[in-house]
Amino acid sequence: MQEAYFNGYWKELAAFTRALFGNTFKTNPSMYRAVMTGITRVSEGSVLSELNNLDVVATTSDKYATCFGFTEPEVFQALDEQEFGEKNKDEVKQWYDGFTFGACTNIYNPWSVTNYLDKGKPAAYWANTSGNGLVSTLIQQAGRPGDKDRV
Repeated sequence: MQEAYFNGYWKELAAFTRALFGNTFKTNPSMYRAVMTGITRVSEGSVLSELNNLDVVATTSDKYATCFGFTEPEVFQALDEQEFGEKNKDEVKQWYDGFTFGACTNIYNPWSVTNYLDKGKPAAYWANTSGNGLVSTLIQQAGRPGDKDRV
């Protein structure tokens, strides 16, 4: 959605997404409940206008806090099952621990942990998995402190 906004095809993607979500989540008799995840908060009044009864769970909420990544016991159990040693636990903690959701700390990046388990070495596996167009644009548009003419 961010890419569509910045590359000039927002209206087309929004129309497609509204139809997709409406048909998938609202008028689908086989669908009782669904979960959508993402990094950009989308409100009911925009692309999701076809939907209602949404429960937005932000990263500051305790609801589902342990579901957005791996907990430390889960990671250490996976490392034990793959016969990695204590050194590896320290290495994985140093590289991939650090997320907090609600009051739950020590949440690990699941993409990175999964890749570590597969490859056996630490790396910035998440580095090229998303774009920073929105952040870049907001920084470029930001004004200096006290500058009331800029957003």
